[in-house]
Amino acid sequence: MVIEMNDNFNVGNRIHDLRIKRGLSQEQLALRAGITPSYLGQIERNIKNPTVKIVEKICDSLGVSLGDFFNNSHNTDGIDPLSLQILAQFSNYEDKEKRMLLTIMKDILNFKRI
Repeated sequence: MVIEMNDNFNVGNRIHDLRIKRGLSQEQLALRAGITPSYLGQIERNIKNPTVKIVEKICDSLGVSLGDFFNNSHNTDGIDPLSLQILAQFSNYEDKEKRMLLTIMKDILNFKRI
């Protein structure tokens, strides 16, 4: 994947936008990422410049790859806010747990149809 960034890319704004789209408060995202809410607020306001490791933790907590985070053309506008919240809830789980949760969700939806 080739990541093209322009001079207008803003890490703090991108984090803020993704957090809001997922329906998370600063406190919720900070807790998931293992940072303080005040530090996250400073990042979002562009007072602090996070390390790549911190951005990676935030991305993991938002359910976004680093590549997608820095890809300006990536657009989640087609995904409704509730679906984004559901995705964000599962972002910190291991793949094995995610597969199990997906199976459970499918079973529940199939049971509902009966």
